[in-house]
Amino acid sequence: MIVKKGDVITLASGIFESYNREGPFIAVHGFDLDAFVSERTRGGMTRLEVDDLLEGIPAMLIERGLLTELPCRRIYLGAMGEIDIKAEKCGH
Repeated sequence: MIVKKGDVITLASGIFESYNREGPFIAVHGFDLDAFVSERTRGGMTRLEVDDLLEGIPAMLIERGLLTELPCRRIYLGAMGEIDIKAEKCGH
């Protein structure tokens, strides 16, 4: 997947209790996200190793100057039939 310079994106991985969403970010440079991830994988990776890799991708992209984090407010609306509106802490 090609990310173009100026794209505003969020990155998510996992399901259920291991669901992880980071961002929003803005792309400082265009890049190929598939190639970036592929360069960091190896055959025989365990499920946990893949999960750890995917969770670390946003930080790696920031460290390499490909993304920068945009300031925002995260607002939680609720779940499981309950309304529970509150501000969430951002991860960074």
